[in-house]
Formats: sequence, structure tokens, C-alpha cells
Amino acid sequence: MSVLTPDEVLAKLKNVHKRGNSLVAECPVCHDDHHLYITRENDKLLLFCQKCKAKYPAILKALDVQPPTSSPVQTSSQKPKDHGKQIEEIRYTYRAPSGKPEYQKIRRKFEDGHKVFSFCYTDENGQVQYKKPEGCDNLYNLDRMAASDPGTLLYIVEGEKCADAMTARGFLATSTNTGSQKNLKLSETDLQTLHKFKRKIVIPDNDDPGMEYAKAWERMGAKIFPWREVWPDIQKKQDVADYFQQGGDPEKIRNWKYPAAEFSEEYFAAMDKADMIKPGLFAGIQALDDPLERQQIESLAAFRAKELGISREFQKNYKAWRVSQAQANKNSRNQTKFSGQPFALACGDWIADDDGVKKLEATGNGDFRYQWASPIPILPTEILLNQESNTEKIRLSYYKPDGWRSCVVPREIAANSSKIIALANMGVEVNSDNAKSLVKYLAGCVALNPAVLPRTKSTSHMGWIGEEFVPYTEEITLDSVDEYGTLIDSVTQKGNLEGWLAAVKPLLDNIYLRLAVAASLAAPLIKPLGALSFAFHLWGGTGAGKTVGLMVAASVWGNPAPGKLLQSMNNTVNFTTGCAATLGNLPFFGDELQTIKSKFDNYDQFIHQITAEVSRGRMDQTGRMQLQKSWKTAFLFTGEEPISQTTSGGGVENRLIEIECAHQVVANGPETVQAITNQYGTLGPAYIAMLKQKKQDGIDLRAVFNDYHKRLLQMETTEKQAMAMGIMMTADEFFRMYFAPELPALKVEEVMPFLKTTQEVDTAERAYNLVIDLVAQNNENFFYSRDDDYGRPAYHHAPMREVWGKIQDNHVWIIKRVLENLLAENGLSFRAVSKKWAAQKKLVPTKQGKYAGRMSISGINGYFVDLIR
Repeated sequence: MSVLTPDEVLAKLKNVHKRGNSLVAECPVCHDDHHLYITRENDKLLLFCQKCKAKYPAILKALDVQPPTSSPVQTSSQKPKDHGKQIEEIRYTYRAPSGKPEYQKIRRKFEDGHKVFSFCYTDENGQVQYKKPEGCDNLYNLDRMAASDPGTLLYIVEGEKCADAMTARGFLATSTNTGSQKNLKLSETDLQTLHKFKRKIVIPDNDDPGMEYAKAWERMGAKIFPWREVWPDIQKKQDVADYFQQGGDPEKIRNWKYPAAEFSEEYFAAMDKADMIKPGLFAGIQALDDPLERQQIESLAAFRAKELGISREFQKNYKAWRVSQAQANKNSRNQTKFSGQPFALACGDWIADDDGVKKLEATGNGDFRYQWASPIPILPTEILLNQESNTEKIRLSYYKPDGWRSCVVPREIAANSSKIIALANMGVEVNSDNAKSLVKYLAGCVALNPAVLPRTKSTSHMGWIGEEFVPYTEEITLDSVDEYGTLIDSVTQKGNLEGWLAAVKPLLDNIYLRLAVAASLAAPLIKPLGALSFAFHLWGGTGAGKTVGLMVAASVWGNPAPGKLLQSMNNTVNFTTGCAATLGNLPFFGDELQTIKSKFDNYDQFIHQITAEVSRGRMDQTGRMQLQKSWKTAFLFTGEEPISQTTSGGGVENRLIEIECAHQVVANGPETVQAITNQYGTLGPAYIAMLKQKKQDGIDLRAVFNDYHKRLLQMETTEKQAMAMGIMMTADEFFRMYFAPELPALKVEEVMPFLKTTQEVDTAERAYNLVIDLVAQNNENFFYSRDDDYGRPAYHHAPMREVWGKIQDNHVWIIKRVLENLLAENGLSFRAVSKKWAAQKKLVPTKQGKYAGRMSISGINGYFVDLIR
């Protein structure tokens, strides 16, 4: 190292200039051009870099300078040799087997060819240390070696430049971090990684130190590459990088195979006892690819061992070497090496490359064989943590001829050799033979890569998760894509918002379509407003454009085509509730509701199930209660008949907004369908973004809703009817405010014809009217008489067959059992309505306050109910 005075040190620095009262210059360590601060005190020089924290000694070392003497006067014998300007700096990164950077080796070259080498690393405090870390690994490309198959041919060269030149041409190459050495200094990690390679070739520089370096590796079982056979004109000190730079053919190196022809009878005849137990011999035998040839050579070796009287020792050493190879492979930390993989994962002793996933294991006799986990590339690429159930799913990515695919499955499937076979349906190459190995490989990848494998917040449904709305957020992802992929993929965008508004706004003069779009936009408001799910139904004859109207409402959120967001109702109720649970807070769209009627006597049970907001409870095979799915949304249907019937309960009527389409919903159906086929899914994300923005704009959605709700209740509709329509009007107001201000506001008077009054929804009232109608229809089953003005019987009738009771004036005495059966046949209950009938003076209770009393009519005894008609 040169010795320079302070002036000479300053002369070596670059970009020296004044800043205030100080001098600054380019730091020779980190090469920042203005953070090296210089202070001079007489014959002393103080140097410090504020960028990399390099101090005086490190800076002098980087300049190839020794600390200056106290005297500025130097004799001619002390003047250092000037190597000229630095012309090159290269940094080589040394990595751990996992791929994590550990330190850098810095190579600087000057004009006269002089080279300076140094090391640096960043410690745990973020400080740059200009040395190697304690206990560091010494081999270059250690991560590539760890990820490679043990059968790969390993090339050992001198220096990182040569290793990079080999790597660039497809070779697996390494080097020690100090170049040529007589005595190799290798860490335990280095040795363990090296030990797994059966074939190693050292390509030294063409000089004496290079040959000593090659012999050191030969003692570890490597073969020395014969330069003269490949490059007859090689000059002294030239290396493999020079070979490539001068146009050398990589194939000549590749075609020089690991020597095996030397294993002849003459070869073994020349060997002594020590030669017969060297690792190089064992490595050469195992390197033979042909099993028959390898067995023949093993026999020749056994014959020679017997001649030397060391048969037992030879076999013991040979077996010990094979066991050590298997152990080295078992303890190795390979990495996945798939083409096109999103990232590399540590995979333990599994060899994961484009041929698939396999493991080299030792058999009982010391031989090796491959245990296959998968014949195709496969790896876990994401862990999804469900934010509501706190359960995990795993995303598996795997390669097929058409490219990379992925699937998301519960962790229990990927961890169970019996269940993982189900993934064969998705294209994963798994069967009963490799299932256990695949489970072990995947479990190992997850366990070994906690910092690499992404962990993502997930949910099984769309809609609100806290303040986020799925799928319009990057914070949370869906983990139910494989079960409801078509439905989820339909919530997508095509075209732009301006195009959709231009196509749809002219249609909103139609009150039916306006309310359908409002019902669609109302779905995301139900949860934040604490309201109940409801159904919206457009019904009427064919040709009214109901389906097109429903498609327009669906185009708010995504693809409105049948089979996409628009579902046929020719499905099971479980399918509908499963879709609703996946949509979460997005609306469900069902066309032609009458197709489901064959499964029910009426629609009441179906409406109750979908508006219950929770799936049916079930037990799993272990007797534990399964997690029930839930939703809060709006259901939009079309049909040819109304959903509610005379016998429908108030619960159904209350949860239903029904509109009979007396005129067309959409006048020009084909043109509208064409427009929304090219423009859809753009209003939804903008609408949700505005909902999240509402606080900043000073808009209180609850206040708007409460105002509409109050005004609707004043029109004598029911609480739940007012709630459903109030949410729709709130959604319409919000849409109009931000996206269509030219539209007139909806008025309560406009929507009231579509709401039921309190009396219409009153179950007791509808039950009473039903019974009175049935009595009139079946009057032949009653005794009845009429007196004249003087109280004398003027007319009398007696039932010919079945007796139901007696009619006299405005009283109907009906047998209680008959009345209960009539109501039950129509889905009603006498106990549910009797009290209200009595309060409304439609039923005369007994003196004891009972709603039925024992009496005799024309000699017929029984319990009768006295109704007033």
C-alpha cells in the first residue's frame, strides 16, 4: 500500500471543492460526490463521509494509501508508486444459500493495470463496515449452488469475473473470495453445499498460483480442466474470462465431460491402498450416468480392493461417503428454480426446477433414488388470511403447457394427502402415489419462507370490510374465486363511465327503470345504514323489456350478460344464497323468477330464505357447527306474475317492492343491450369511491335516509316498506347528485303506488277477508235462517253434507277446527290472528274471554268461533 502526504491524499481525491468553511469531495468508498468532509490541521488530515459513515482508515484503504507520516517531507525512496487514474470499479455480492446478501467484494483497477480489492457489509445498525462479517461464507454464487441439482456439474474458477463469465454462458460456477489459495478456507456452509455435488471441475488461471489452487481443489475430489486440450494457444496468466473474450467456444468446455474412461483395469492396477479410499474416486464412480457402467466400475474397484486386502475398508469408506452425500443433500437448503416463477422459495432438500419437484434419497444399500412430489413446477405463492373467520387459505401456482395457473384452497386441503388429490380436477398433477410427498414439499416451502411468502388479508365475499369495499381495494383480496369465479369475474369494467352515462341517462325518464337502477345502487347502503335486505320485483307480460331493464341495473357493477351477473332462476335455493353470500353487499340479479315456482307451493319460503341474511345451519362430519354465510343486499328479479299472493304473510309483503309493468321498461331493447354490452361496470367503483368521500363533502347519508323514511311513513305504508324504498331513494339522490344532476329528484308521491299500505300488509286483515270469502263460497255447509220484521222465521237452510257452522244475520258461528284448517291450508294461523280480530270487533269472545266456546247448533255440539261479518 502506498504512503502519501496530506497534500498527496488530497490530490488523489476527486471533485474537491469548498462548501462554506469546509472542503468536500467525492468519497472513494461509496462514491457519493459531495458528502466526504475534509478538515486539515497542520500536518494532519481528518476525513469523514456523512453518506456511508466511512472514516479516515477506510478512506485511505480505498485510495490504496497508508496513513501519512507526521512530517510532510518525504524522501524519494518513500514516494509511492503512482498507479494513475482509477478506470474501473466492480462490486461482487456474496450471498447466503437463501439468496440473502451477506457482503460485497470491491475490485478497483487503475490505469497501469494495478488492482485493489476490499470488502464491505452493512451491519444490523445500518452502518457500513469495510471488512467481511464474522463467520461469513466464502464461496461465490452460493445461492445458485444451493438451488441446483446435485447431479449438476460444478465448475470452480479463480475470481468472480471468471465465475460471472461462466454463469452468463449457462454454467454453474463458483470461486473463493480470495482467488487462488494453496489452502482453501471454507466455512461449514461452504463444505456442506460443496459436498452434495458429485462432479466438480476446477478451471484455474494459467500460472503457478493457479495450478496450486487447482491442486487444492483436486484434494477435495475435483478434476483439473486441461487448458491445452481446449485452448492450445493459451498464454501465461490467462483465464476463462480471457478465453471467452477472445471468442472461445463455450461448447468446447461443456463437451469436456467429467472423466470416466479412466476407470479401466489398468487404471485400478496402478492404485494403492490410499488411492482406493479417496473421495475423488467415489465421486467419479457416482458421476457415471449409466447404471450398468457404474456397476461394472464398482466391481473393478472391488476386485482391486480385494487384491490389496482392503475389501472391508473399501466398502466401509465407500458406504460412508454415500451416506455423507445423502446427509448433505438432506441438510441442504435448495431453492425453487422454475422458469417464470414469481420469486424463489427455500425448499429444503427438494430439487425444484423445470423438470418438477423431487428429492434425492438414499436406499438401504447406500444407492440413491429420486422421490417425486410433482412432475410439474408447483409452489405456494400466497397465504390468504380471512379477516372474518380468521382462517387461512393458500394460493398454489403451477405450470401447465398453456402457462402458469393458480388456485386458492383451504390450508387443510394442501396439508392432507387424502384431500389434496381433489386438486387433480384443477390440473395439479397429483395422485395417490405422490400425494404425501407433495404435501411435505408444500408444507416445507411454507415453513421455510415466512419472510418471503406474501401474507394477504382476504375475505370470502365482496362488499364492506371495515372501511374498505371489496373488490375496489388493494388492501383485501377475495379468497373464494375458485368456488364462484364466474360471478366474481363478472364484477369488472368495460368502456368508461362517460360512455355508460351517455347510454343510460336518457332511459331514466322511465320510472320502472329509474327504480330498478336505484334498487341496484341501494345494495351497498343497506349495511352502513343498518337496514334489512329486500327484494325488488318487476313483473308483467312478455315484451315489456323487463330483462333488459334488469340488465341495465346490473351493468352498474359489471358484465350484465345472462350467466354473468344476470342469473337464471332455474337453480337451487342454495345456489342463490351462495351467490348472495359471495356478493355480500352487491345486488343479486335473477331473471324469470317463475321458473323457481315449481319447487314451492308459493314464493313465500323463497323470499324468507333470501332475506334472512344468513345461510342454513349445518354440522360437519366431526359434529361441529359449520360457519354460516351471511349477506346484506338487495335482490332484483323479473317475472310474469307477482310474488306476493293473497295468502302471503306480512313478512313477505314487507320485504318486497313489487312493480307491475303496465308499460314498457325499456322501449328499444336491442339498442340498449348493445350499448351496455360495450359499457359496463364503471359506475360501481366511482359510486363506492364517492360513498367513502361523503364525509369530506359534508353529506350525511343517514340524515337523507331518515328524511325519506319519515315522509314515506306519513303515507301510511309499513315500517319495512318505507325502509326499503327509503334506501332506494337515498341511493337515487346520491347518484343524481354526483353523476346525473340534470335528472329531477324522485318524489314520494311518485313511488307510493308501488308500496303497500299498512292495511294491505296486515296479516290479520287479509286472513279475515279470506275466511269471509270462503264462508260465502261454501254457504251450503252452514245452517242459516232469516227472521222477518216481526221476529218470525222467514227462511231456513240446513246443510246437505258437511257441516261447518251456522250463519244468522251478521254472525257466523264456525267450528273452530274447520276455521283452523281453512287458515292453515293458506299458510295462516288462527292463534296468530284471533287476538287482533277480537280487538277489531270482528270476533266475539266468550264471557271468559276465550276466542272459541262450546255450544250446540241444531243438535250438533262442538267448539265454535263467533265471527262478525
